[in-house]
This record gives sequence, structure tokens and C-alpha cells, in this order.
Amino acid sequence: MLSGIQYLRGRASNQQVGETAMMALAMLKADTPKTDPVLASCIATIQKRFTGSGYSPQRRGGHDIYEAAVVAMALSNLDSDAYRGDINQVATYLIGMQKANGSWDYVQRSRGDCSISQYVLLGLWECENSGVDIPPSVWDRAASWYLSVQASAGSWNYHRDQPEYADSLSMTAAGVGSLLLCKRQLERFREAKRGVSPLLTALTPTNSSQNYEIATSLGQIDQAVKKGVAWLGGNYTTTQPSLLGQSIYYGLYGIERVAALGDRQTIGRVDLLEKGRAYIKSTQKPDGSWSATPYSDEMNTVWAVLFLTKSTAKSIKRVTSTRLGAGTLVGGRYLPKDLTSMTVAGGKIMSRPMNGAVEGMLAVLEDPRAQTADTAVSGLIKRYLREGPDVLRPFKDRFRKLLTDRDPGMRQVAAWALSRTADLDVVPDLIGALVDREQNVVAAAALGLQLLSRKLEGLGPPSPSTPEERKEAAKAWRAWYDSIRPLDADADDDGIRKAPGRSAAPPAANPVRSPSP
Repeated sequence: MLSGIQYLRGRASNQQVGETAMMALAMLKADTPKTDPVLASCIATIQKRFTGSGYSPQRRGGHDIYEAAVVAMALSNLDSDAYRGDINQVATYLIGMQKANGSWDYVQRSRGDCSISQYVLLGLWECENSGVDIPPSVWDRAASWYLSVQASAGSWNYHRDQPEYADSLSMTAAGVGSLLLCKRQLERFREAKRGVSPLLTALTPTNSSQNYEIATSLGQIDQAVKKGVAWLGGNYTTTQPSLLGQSIYYGLYGIERVAALGDRQTIGRVDLLEKGRAYIKSTQKPDGSWSATPYSDEMNTVWAVLFLTKSTAKSIKRVTSTRLGAGTLVGGRYLPKDLTSMTVAGGKIMSRPMNGAVEGMLAVLEDPRAQTADTAVSGLIKRYLREGPDVLRPFKDRFRKLLTDRDPGMRQVAAWALSRTADLDVVPDLIGALVDREQNVVAAAALGLQLLSRKLEGLGPPSPSTPEERKEAAKAWRAWYDSIRPLDADADDDGIRKAPGRSAAPPAANPVRSPSP
């Protein structure tokens, strides 16, 4: 893969904006430093298309939609805070290009293009993950359109109104992946809508999107996805051009998306990712590139790199980490007395991160007299996002102790930190936290288990949940853990790990570290 990135670095100059954005995205997914001069040059080329009044594409006629979508993806993965204004502008452009039937297409057409539409949804997904408000109607209408153009066998083609376009793996992956994206965002909207208390009085006019009623049945989406996945499994090939679509690498990028969003590596006996990886590695050219007509070697190389880096899975992980981090900062130990330590980020009150060693941040969290817990938590999250699991891993035992703290905010932070160590030996601790009395602690533990297990839908419990639902979820997670690891000798009869010298349930909720705001 490194030789593929080097090939792209050598070809990045004098490209059109859409191709430049794709190459930048591939470099970012391959962990190229943001300070890399070639990447910086690509971003500078992209930024020339933004004006004071909006996004001005380099190309027109439908190619502008592709271009805007991949620009959104690149900037969102580069730095969603620094480029928030540009991301808002490009999202507005994409939303404005949606057809009446919910699709996107070339200018001379109105029936919908499966390929263009999938790229728009990918771009808007990254925009919404970056904090841009995408109206739920956009996802709803797009899902309805994809449902309307699926063949009875479960497959998709480029243009359902043009039968000369054969159904293919690449377009079926586009259809399945797009529906999974739409479902994910519509479920987020429903959860947010359920979470708004009818007793609250709005201080500002209500966003009309909050009153939107979703028309597309999520059950219909599930059935369409099931049929599409079955078609992919029955027809997956790397050798039959008539089934592949116009480029196998384009199609494999779609397969990676299906695997990540659907939380699956296999369909039946077909290992989607391994089969694709083996093909990509066997077809790389000596100069580091990949080639397949009718697309350029640069774009085929981008798609191959996006597959190898598991680019969609990386986006999912980034989004999940960011959301939990924001919730922890607001939920843990309330607001500090010193409000000068607070700042506004993304519309939420956040603590300014503490600098220094993790050891010092932990000392603050462990001290019941400390009044700077929020800044310590913010510092931990900043260090984790910058350096990864290694920064938390040496302190697992101290986080385990915090998981039994009387303060539910500390238990929530401990569940977050343990799950981010990426070590399976913390799973029993998180399973124990599922029976906590505090909903926020349970939610942090459940999300942590989803990350560690790669089961993005999870095994529960729901939020909010009853004590019985929590206990059942703990048993389900224990069954999963036992299937991959030896039975933990520290577990009780219900499969819930006990902390040394303590019962599995935490002490009564009676926070002792909650300074008044």
C-alpha cells in the first residue's frame, strides 16, 4: 500500500479538483501527516473552489456533483473543525442538487444515477459526522429512491431506466451501502427526536427538521439490504467483467463499505475483505499503481488504497470516538466552578483540555477534592485522538479502579477509557459496568463493547434500559466473550465480572464530587 501512496504523491499535481480530492482522501486514510507538502498542495487546490457565496465546482453537468461529494469527504477527514465553513458550503451545494425523486444524476437526466447518488450520500454522511445539519428528508428521499430502483433479484445497475446497463457488483454494493448509510442517519434522527423532552421550552425557534416524519420504512430498507447482500454473496467474483462493473477496484471500494456499515466480513462462505485484498495485492503494478479501464490509474489506485485501509471503518471509528468524547465532557462531574475554563465547540460547552502527562490527568480524576475533572477528561480524549490506544493502555488498572468510583461521572470516564485501550482483557470489566445504576455509565460500557467486538449494532442493552434488560445484555456479551476467550475465573454465575472485593453492582448513586455550577 505504501508504494501505492507514493505513486499518488508523484501524480498529484495538475489534477482536476475531483481527482485531487480523491487522492487527498486516500492519503489521509493511509495516515499521511496533515503537514505533508503534497497533501497540503492538494488541499490548497480544493480550497480555491470556495468563494464567499458558496462552493463553485470546476466541472459541470453532473461531474460537479462527484467533485463536491469527494471534496466534502476529504475536508471532513482532514479537520472537520478547521474547515467547518467549507464543509457547510459544499453540503449545501450537494443538497441543492438532489432531484425531485430523491436521487442525483447528470444534468440531462432526471431518473437518477446509482453511482453519483452513492458518492453524494458518502459526502453528506461525512458532513453530518462533522457537525453539519443534514435534513432527514435528504436521507429519507434517497432511501426511497434506492428502494425503487432495486431489481427483484436484489441487485442494482447504473440507470434502471436504461436496461443496457447490466446489474453489477459495483452498483449493487453502491445500493446496499447507500441504504445502510440512509438507515444509520435516519435512526440517529429518530433517536434524537425521542430524546427531546416535551417538557422543555425552546429558547430559539424550533428547527423544522425536528417535526419531520420519516416516510421510508426501516423494515423495507432491511429487506432490500438483505436481498442485496445475498446477491453480492452469490455473484462475488474478481474474474468476470460482466458482473464486476466498469472497474473492479471501484467495486471493491463499495464492498469495503458494505462490510463496514453492515458489520460483516463474510457472506455465507465468501470472505469479502480477504478475497478483495488478495486480488488487489496480486494485481499491483511495479510502479505501485493499479489499472483497469475505463478509469485512470490514479483513480483505480485511490480505490485500491481506500479498500486496503478499510476507509469506511475508519470513519465509523472516528465518529464514534468523537461522539462519546463530547458526551463524556458534558456528563462527567458536571460543570466546574471556574467557568473561564470552558469554551464552545460545535455548539456544545466543552472543557479546555489539560496538557501534560496522562499520569497527571489521572491524579486529578482520582482526587475527590479536585475541581478540574472536566479539563482532565478533555485532556485524556485529546491525547487518545492524537496518539491512539497506547496512551491509555499502561493505566488500565487505575481505570478499572475508577470504574468502581462512587461518582457516576468517573465510572463513565473509566468505561470510555478502558474501551479505547483496544485490549480484549477489559471486556469483563465493561460487561460488569452494564449493570450499573446510571444510564450514562451503561451507555458508555455498551458502546465500548461495540467498538472492541466490531459489532456495530451491539448486543444491548437499549438506552434507557431496565435492570432486567441490562442483566440480559451482560449475559449476551458474556456469551460472545466466552466464544472467543477462555471463561473468566472472576465471573459470577450470571457471567458478570466482579471487581476485587466489591459486588458487581456499583455503590448507590451519590456523587461526592459535584461542585455547584
